[in-house]
Amino acid sequence: MRRALPIVLLVLLACGESGTPQAATTAPPEPSPEIIVITASTDLAVGQERLLLALAAPDGSRLGSPDLATTVTLWPEEDPAAKVEVAGQWIWAVPDRSGLYRVPVEFDRAGIWVVQMTPASGPQPGAVGVIVKQDPNTPSVGSQAPRSVTPTAADAAEIAVISTDTSPEPRMYEMSVADAVASGRPTVIAFATPKFCQTAICGPTLDAVKELMPDYPRANFVHVEVYDLAASPADAVSIDQLVLAPSVIEWGLTSEPWVFVVDESGMVVGRFEGVVDAEEITALLG
Repeated sequence: MRRALPIVLLVLLACGESGTPQAATTAPPEPSPEIIVITASTDLAVGQERLLLALAAPDGSRLGSPDLATTVTLWPEEDPAAKVEVAGQWIWAVPDRSGLYRVPVEFDRAGIWVVQMTPASGPQPGAVGVIVKQDPNTPSVGSQAPRSVTPTAADAAEIAVISTDTSPEPRMYEMSVADAVASGRPTVIAFATPKFCQTAICGPTLDAVKELMPDYPRANFVHVEVYDLAASPADAVSIDQLVLAPSVIEWGLTSEPWVFVVDESGMVVGRFEGVVDAEEITALLG
């Protein structure tokens, strides 16, 4: 069955550097149609979450920069009195070209949350709403990682048969996810499809993971294509012609890319949707 990966755009909010909400004290300025909020977070649930928030012009061009500080006010839709203010942290999506604001936050209840982003300067975007579920679709931190059987270099005549990365790192195709998770070593798993990526950040995110590999010779690094290339037409040029990889379904992914960090016991200790930087991963690898 041919299935394209559904990409869902929701909304997001933010937290201070410590991840601790602070009481909101000021009302945001009047919103302007000149700027909108876009989120790259599609799987939000009760508990500690990591949200990615972008600013964009009406034509879709990205705004924001490392020098533009932002504050985000958020509250449960049914409880406006529970407003908190938090700060966004800039992270590059494509180095030196475009980026987003990363915001750690802990949701204390499921439902619709209202989000208001306030840049330090420039037009003010309107408020947006985000759906927070009781449990995520993807494996949560603290859960056991699915033992998915994924293609390895031993299963193919060449890596290009199982990966669309134009500069693949052979070490990422030595083990399946199942073997890596059961190996007793820490594992970094990157679900990404550089050729067919709908978010345009699969390649940069995969590159960021590859750059860490020399520093962690004991850890497993596994790249998994989002689509089953063997089951898809060899001449496919669009996602409508592609078949989702079984592991993508097993892991509950509804967007790409995703990076997971799994510890020696096979437990998920980190889950990162979309953009991730080296520091976030190395903090978990030690």
